[in-house]
Amino acid sequence: MTNINNKRKIINISLVVLILAGVFFIVKFDVIGKIEGAINKQVEKNNVLSDDEQDQDELKYEAFLDEDGNEIVIEMGKVVGKDEKGNKIEFWVDTAESEIIYDYMYKGTIVKIKDNKIYFMVDKESKNGSYFCEDVEDYEIVFDINTYDLESDPYVGYYVKDFLGFDYKDYYCADELEFLMGKYLRVQDVMFEDSHTGKNFKILEFYSQ
Repeated sequence: MTNINNKRKIINISLVVLILAGVFFIVKFDVIGKIEGAINKQVEKNNVLSDDEQDQDELKYEAFLDEDGNEIVIEMGKVVGKDEKGNKIEFWVDTAESEIIYDYMYKGTIVKIKDNKIYFMVDKESKNGSYFCEDVEDYEIVFDINTYDLESDPYVGYYVKDFLGFDYKDYYCADELEFLMGKYLRVQDVMFEDSHTGKNFKILEFYSQ
């Protein structure tokens, strides 16, 4: 029963990886996150193997110190997928799922950036964590980047910080995204509760279509 539960955990995490396209792990880790982020960009377009195709379950444990000096032990499970050429690839993911507090998707255009705020004109949205956005009557939403913690030390072993990005590259203020003005974009607005620290963190990721 334990093996079955572990397998279900790993597959569930794999699906989260696909949906969030690597952003989650880039936020959670420094060295490990950067490696996984590169892999997850490929996995977004690939298929994670089914239960029957997965290799035997493997777990490992990594110990990290958080920014307060507390030790956090992470149980990580090996996930097997396929790259674009059909070759098997392996990567490790945290088996503990962080709670999704909200997961919104919008499509539209940035119409203004001022005072570290991004004014976004929405014409399609999804409020249920789905990529499938429905047409809505146009309205403006304001993302206040002043409410994001983008200054946390990324060099501690385990840290929880907010993330602002475009196509998987991180940015640190709204003005850095001025080159996106007028372009039609997809944006994902997500908040998590970290499973190990209980801290909340936010991700605001813009994507080209």
